Amino acid sequence: MTVNYYDLLGITKNSTEEEIKKAYRKKAMECHPDRHGWDKSKEAEFKKINEAYSVLSDSQKKAHYDRFGSTEWMWGSGFGQWWFNWWMDFDISDIFESFFGGWFGWQGSPKKKKDESGEDLEMSIRLDFSEAVFGGKKTIKYEKKVSCKTCSWTWAKPGTQTKTCGTCHGSWYTKNRTQSFFWVIEQTVACPMCHWTWTIIDTPCADCRWQKRVSEKTEKEIDIPAGIDDGMTIKLRWEGNEWTNGKSWDLFVTFRVPEEFEWLKRDWDNLHFELIIDPVEAILWAKRKEKLPLIGERTIEIKAWTQNEDILKFKWDWVKNVSRDSKWDLFLHITIRINSHLSKKERELYEEIAKEKWIDFADHKGFFGKMFG
Repeated sequence: MTVNYYDLLGITKNSTEEEIKKAYRKKAMECHPDRHGWDKSKEAEFKKINEAYSVLSDSQKKAHYDRFGSTEWMWGSGFGQWWFNWWMDFDISDIFESFFGGWFGWQGSPKKKKDESGEDLEMSIRLDFSEAVFGGKKTIKYEKKVSCKTCSWTWAKPGTQTKTCGTCHGSWYTKNRTQSFFWVIEQTVACPMCHWTWTIIDTPCADCRWQKRVSEKTEKEIDIPAGIDDGMTIKLRWEGNEWTNGKSWDLFVTFRVPEEFEWLKRDWDNLHFELIIDPVEAILWAKRKEKLPLIGERTIEIKAWTQNEDILKFKWDWVKNVSRDSKWDLFLHITIRINSHLSKKERELYEEIAKEKWIDFADHKGFFGKMFG
């Protein structure tokens, strides 16, 4: 079924060039596939709308369409079909970028296009061990681009007048046409004079100098989630550079966190601590209170015959999981260490144990000790 180009754009044959252009902008914005998850039906509708505009915006094509009700001479078959495909593949992005500043991505995946209209910001901050474990608040400082308050997006110095571009006459674009014996090639490009701003400015704004935005130093207090780990990133919505319509892009903050603090070591969300115990504690069933860095005091039960490098596990004891309402584990790594300075009583007891076990040991008593011992 043949589509009526006028019905497709919602206009009549008597519509002016400005009305045709306005209708096209509205329709293209409504059905652009980038706004509908690149739905195939919307993509096909978008192409039809561009096809309609490419005909009705050209006086010769429009006259032929009004007279014959078709466009077979342009893209019916053969060279004409090639002409239409070439125009669609090459120029639709130019037209849409001319109208909308490249807000949507054409000829690609539905992702943000980082151009002058705005972009996300990224920064990295360093936390100490305590901040990462407990979380809290922290003030960050960064620069972002904000709307120029002097010219309010007009680019012009306050009090001066702007004038319509004499090259594109306010249409934002120009057409380059090449005609040969067999076909006509037409290319739509951004106006080389005004660069799709559609106005000529003799006295630009002295603050933003045609950039429409200025850099501004910003301070913001952010919440640090408890349990944040090295390399993790949080997204602060609408805290990035400002956009043309008053909205802002996003700020991504990546955290750098040390893995160790005193004798504490972090492995993901688990904490590890080297616990030094006496040989007597390792042999007998013992309890002791230990004050751990950051964690505080814990009552530790050391079972009989604990071996060197054994591990005691405190399940769900400490670091909060950053994404769930739960805690991870604390591991105590046992190191049995003999005191290098024994009392006389301790040495005597060790010697008694050695005699019981028939262990031959050297007698380190001095000369006078052997005489009077």
